[in-house]
Amino acid sequence: MNINGWDISGAQAKQWNVTPGFSDIENESEWQRGSPLPFFINGSIGWKTIRITFLVYGSDRNEILQNCSTLLSHMMSESVTLELDKFDHKFCGFMSKHDFTENPLARLKVTSNRLSKLTVDFSCYEFAEQPNGSPFSEFASGMLETVVTNPGNIRTPCMVEITPKVGMEQLTITGINRNLDTGENLRVVIRSLTANSTVILDGESGKITENGANKAADVDIWSLPILLPGETRITLDSTWTDMTVKYRPRFM
Repeated sequence: MNINGWDISGAQAKQWNVTPGFSDIENESEWQRGSPLPFFINGSIGWKTIRITFLVYGSDRNEILQNCSTLLSHMMSESVTLELDKFDHKFCGFMSKHDFTENPLARLKVTSNRLSKLTVDFSCYEFAEQPNGSPFSEFASGMLETVVTNPGNIRTPCMVEITPKVGMEQLTITGINRNLDTGENLRVVIRSLTANSTVILDGESGKITENGANKAADVDIWSLPILLPGETRITLDSTWTDMTVKYRPRFM
């Protein structure tokens, strides 16, 4: 198991057990008194909680405590990415709770100071990457329409990179922006494009840039770019562009 790329064996620890969970759902649908039908609103997805149990070893009690401290310290950064043993996907989030138990297996006193149990609750979201750690990617050149297939099962933030082959007053994109309440497909308009200068609409960071500089003032967009589960059809109103869509599929 790795924490932000760090192997927990560096603290003489092993992943012993994982209790998986699914994302929380918030929904404000209501049925008002006297109404023949309820008023439905799309639910929003929140954190999922997973519980990880570690066995931490050491030659004596002091070394075990030091190893537990080292293990916990690696989960104290602003965001933590976990690669769990025997899980295909990764988990990104934060440590919300931990619990420490000495001599968890109730061994004889002579060995009781060689092993302790550390249990951590982790609030997170679940995502997938390519085997080399890069996002999934779809490239299209000179195409008015591109279909991107998202293997995730919930809405997934995406990064859209647009590189015009010629200078353009504006470019209109559909398929990457939606009203999250109604599902309506909303247009994205990018103005004042320069030939061979890449505009990036980053659905993960929220940044809109052109060659690294802020481009938000020249873009009409209602929410961050996302892909739906399954197929998303993306259209452009010009063939004089290259487009790359990068994403890390999200899972319930």
